[in-house]
Amino acid sequence: MKPARPRPRTGRQDRPDVVAERRAFQILQPSLDPERLVFVDESGIWRGMRTASFPFAKGKGYAPRGQRCYESAPFRQGKRLNLLGWIGLRGGCVAPLVGRVDSGVFAGFVEHYLVPALTPGDIVIRDNARIHAASGVALVEGTGARVLTQPRYSPEMNVIEFAWSKAKEVIKRWRADTQEGLEEALRAGMASITSSDVWGRLRHCGYQSL
Repeated sequence: MKPARPRPRTGRQDRPDVVAERRAFQILQPSLDPERLVFVDESGIWRGMRTASFPFAKGKGYAPRGQRCYESAPFRQGKRLNLLGWIGLRGGCVAPLVGRVDSGVFAGFVEHYLVPALTPGDIVIRDNARIHAASGVALVEGTGARVLTQPRYSPEMNVIEFAWSKAKEVIKRWRADTQEGLEEALRAGMASITSSDVWGRLRHCGYQSL
C-alpha cells in the first residue's frame, strides 16, 4: 500500500472540544490490543471509475512511440453505490453494494456481516455517523465485544479509510463499466489488502508504537 498523503487539517479539528476528544482518544490508543481491533465504515463507488478523476481529468497511459494513447469511458457517470465493511488483522468483509444506507441497513450489516466475525474482547471502532444506531451497538455488545467511537472529524484514525483508498485504486484500474464488472473489481480490490497493509496502517493511525 502506498504511503498516505498527509490529510490537511480542518478548522473543525481545531475546535477546543474536538481537540480534547482527539487528545483523549490518542492517550487511549496505545492501550488497545491491535489484534482485537475491528474498524467499521461506509464508502462509495460507481461504474465508470477511472485512474484519472472521472470523467474529464487527464490521466496517464502508454502507446507506441509516435502514436496517441486513447481511453474510453461511459458518457454518464454511474449512480453511486454505497459500501459497508469492516477490517482488522483477522481479515475483512464488505457487504453487497446498496443504493442507500440508513440505520436499518446498517443494523442488517452488523447482524449478518460483522457479528459473525466478532469474539469476546474485540473492540469495534466506528465514527459518529447517525446511521450507527443503538440497535447495531447492542448487537456488537451481545457478542462480548465493545464499541468505541473515534473522535469527531478524525477519519485518519480509522484504518478502513486507507483500505477503501487501496481498493478504489484497483477498481479504477479495472475500468468497470457494468454492475457485474464493478462487483468483481471490488472483490479484487479488497483481496489486494494484506495483513502487512493493516499492520502498517495501525501504526500510521497511532494504534501501535513504531
